[in-house]
Amino acid sequence: MASLILSPAEQDYITRGVEKGLRADGRGGLDRREVSLQTNMISQANGSARCRTGHLGVGTDVLVGVKAEVRTWTAGEPEDRGAVECSVECSPSAAQKFEGRGADDLNVELTQLLDRILGGPQSGIDLGALCIIPRQAYWVLHVDALVLDVKGSIADTLVWAARAALLSTRLPRVVVESVADEDGNMQSEFDVVDDPEDQVPLQGAEDLPLAVTFSQIGKRYVVDASEQEDAVTQARVTVAVSPQMDICAIQKGAALRGFPPSLLTEILHSARTVAREELLRFKDLFAAASAKSASGADEPSTASTFIGTF
Repeated sequence: MASLILSPAEQDYITRGVEKGLRADGRGGLDRREVSLQTNMISQANGSARCRTGHLGVGTDVLVGVKAEVRTWTAGEPEDRGAVECSVECSPSAAQKFEGRGADDLNVELTQLLDRILGGPQSGIDLGALCIIPRQAYWVLHVDALVLDVKGSIADTLVWAARAALLSTRLPRVVVESVADEDGNMQSEFDVVDDPEDQVPLQGAEDLPLAVTFSQIGKRYVVDASEQEDAVTQARVTVAVSPQMDICAIQKGAALRGFPPSLLTEILHSARTVAREELLRFKDLFAAASAKSASGADEPSTASTFIGTF
């Protein structure tokens, strides 16, 4: 994932510093950089958010939109639940190595991560509530993410943005009624209320997990690796933790070696500690972003670079 090429002296400086508990930017090993959050960025989406880790121009920036679609049930699908489908794309302008098909492997890795976190009951989303009529129709949530800039910690920023987008998602109200067919048999039919003022929040979104990515450098590890630290990372693992402090998903960084068992055990313990603090931090940031959005301080974006995915 790293795009920087560091000299041996720079690599040694970063590695020795991490092993002694010192990072080049002054953070502690489990400290995250500044995080900014904005919601309701895309007017055509049912929910959207933008998250940046680090400062503008030297941080990772991700935009996520959620679009709800009514899908007809087909045989072989779950009978009484909706679905979440994820897609992640790294913009060619995010990094030089993403030009052409350079981001394909990373797009697949990040999409798998988001699917693993959001695609099942471990996500906290009430998938049963997304069912409109069993064996007939259900809601599918398309979670589409665009990585605008990459300067380390891409997985965590992606999950922060996705969580904020889903928390801000509003679904049209659906009216279900029974009507008689030509033979007098009662059939269920539904109507989607086309009123932007008559919408409901996504059930279970408050139970969505956050992700904490640990990068091994030398004999120790750090949270929220910077671009320079990414360049010397030996192993990487992303751990998703729910507000109930349950570990919901784990994904190892592609093309990197694994962690020693003793270090991995320590990391899983640290994940809960870090997640507990970051969930509180997220709550404050999301509340501030929602209030700002409600006041009209941020106008929703209709940028064609992202809206095309809808």
